[in-house]
Parts: sequence; C-alpha cells; structure tokens
Amino acid sequence: MSGRRPPRPLYGGRPLADWTRAGGRPERRVAAHALRLAWHAYWFEQNWRTASRRLDALPPPDDPVFVLGFWRSGTTVLHELIAAATDWLTPRTWQCFHPSTCFLSGPPRQQAAAERPMDAGRIETFGPQEDELALLLLGEPSAYRGFIDPRRLDECAELATTAVAAAPAATAPATTLPRWQAFLRGIAAASPGSRLLLKSPGHTFRLPLLQSLFPRARFVWIGRESGEVLASNLRMWRAMMDTYALWDPPGGALERFLSRMFHACGGALERCLAEMPPQRLLWVDFAALTAQPRQTLADVLRFLQLDGPREPAQLERRLTRALMRVPVHPGSRASPPDDEHALAFDRLATVARQRFGPRSAG
Repeated sequence: MSGRRPPRPLYGGRPLADWTRAGGRPERRVAAHALRLAWHAYWFEQNWRTASRRLDALPPPDDPVFVLGFWRSGTTVLHELIAAATDWLTPRTWQCFHPSTCFLSGPPRQQAAAERPMDAGRIETFGPQEDELALLLLGEPSAYRGFIDPRRLDECAELATTAVAAAPAATAPATTLPRWQAFLRGIAAASPGSRLLLKSPGHTFRLPLLQSLFPRARFVWIGRESGEVLASNLRMWRAMMDTYALWDPPGGALERFLSRMFHACGGALERCLAEMPPQRLLWVDFAALTAQPRQTLADVLRFLQLDGPREPAQLERRLTRALMRVPVHPGSRASPPDDEHALAFDRLATVARQRFGPRSAG
C-alpha cells in the first residue's frame, strides 16, 4: 500500500486511540496524526461521558434479532430486507459513525450517500448499518481493528477465537462490552416496545455472550459457499485496509487471518448445533435468497413470528415493500477454496441447514 493516497484514519474513543498508538509510528503518512488522535479521543470521551449518564439508566432491549454470518455472506442485504419489511429499530449509519454524539445532537438534516470501499454498494446516512462500527469506535475489542493495523490481524483473530470458546455462565453482562451495551440501550430507547434489529458478522463469534445477555433473542444466520465468501473477503479486507490502514499488511497475513476466522466461525456453528434450539436460530442460504427472495424473506418473517396467521395480506404487503426498496443481486461464483477450515465450515453448514433451515423453523 506504500505510495498510495493517504489513508482516512478512524478516530474514536480513548481505548481505540490507545490501541492504535501502541502500534508505533504509522508507515502511511497522516498529517499531525498523533495530535489528531489525541484531540478526537479527548472530545469523544467528553461527549460519551455526557451521553452515558442517561444511557446507563435505560433498560436493555428485551428480545433483539441478530443477523449473523461470515463477512460477505449476504448479511447486509438480509439486514436491509428485514428492516424494510418490519420497520423495527435498527442502528443507522449516522449513529454508528458518531456513537458518542448521536444521542446528544440528533439526526443530520440531510441525507448523504457514498460508495462502499469494497464494491458498488451504497452507504446512506439514514440507512441500516452494522453496529460493529459503533462498537469499534467506542473502543470495544473488534476484528475491525485490523482495518487500522493489519500487522496485528493475528491479535484480532484471537479475539474471535476467545469469544467463541467463552462459557455463557462465565460472562459478566454488566462489564462485558459495556459501551456497546449502552449504545444499544440508547438506540432501543427511541421507540420503547419496538423490537431491535442488529447485524454484524462480528456478532457471529460472540454468540455465547449474546445468548447470556439476551435470553429471548432470536438469530438469523445467512450462509454462503466458502469459495465465494473467501474471494469476496480478500477483496473487501484489502479495500478497507487500503482506505483506513496506517501500516502495510505483512505478506500472507490476510489469508492466515481469514483461515483462522473460518475456523472460529465453524466453532460458533458447532456450538449452535450442540446448544441452540431451532426455535431461536434460522439458517438462510444466500443462494436461496438470491434465487427466491420473496419466499426466503417470507420464511424469515415467519420465523420471527411476523406471518400473522389471520392477516396473510399484511405479510404480502411487507414482502412487496421490502423487495421494492432493497434490490437482491446474485453474487459472483468462485471455485472451492484450498483451505481446510473453509471446507470444514461448508460441511458444518450442510448440517446446520438441515437442523435450522426454514422447515425446522416453521
């Protein structure tokens, strides 16, 4: 990445600033980086301290819905479809990129849009967004730290491995990811009684914690052939690191990272097969979503108990509204990967499809 355009640094709270600073002097030049890092962290913490006084007193969401799956498996389009069909509360882009001020300032006056770094997808100010970005900027441990310092991707993978292996009973809900929990309480408070819809591939690795924090939560896991996922992830992570990284990635670091993350994702799926009842998790195939989007979305809404047995017309209206708002595009094909962890995940996905597929959920 040396010699390319300057990066767009990710500035957040003091914990993220301290983590970034621990990497040493950036290889990619950013004007007054140390000063800007400290300045943003200072004001982030001041604003967050003010906001958290109110957020800490709010009740947690009771029965959120989590959209899970490996990066580039279709989590974004599924998240947007469910949001469009239900109008449930879900974090918006302007909130996730400004988690310390969004509860103080209110929404922007105007909509803006930009292309995502990895593809032609659009990011809109008021569009549904993954709360992992807020979690990252708040300073909580996130694999997205690898966007900033790809030299430490092994450290990011270790975070996921540790989270998957955690015993739910051993977690401390009041002290685990406390800023992220406060952020969710603030989002949920906007409309008490409405369900909260959350999406982050990173949450896939936090399933033991999520089950402990939210005993009534439901999960929708979207899966895709690992060859397609791996090829798309290489493009995505390279694009994100090209945009945000302050250091160049070591050779082979990204490939090793993705292999380890497939292994961790397989571990999360194994735990679901051993511990999760079909009433709490639905498996959705990306191929089914692209081939039969209406039927697949209907299966999801029924699993989330939105079929309205006495109101079939309402379900049809929900489906039509969502599919008109959110285009569903087929992904590019790819050969099976030469990675044992990715292939092992494909085998587990076959078992998960049988146990948690729409027929099981119905």
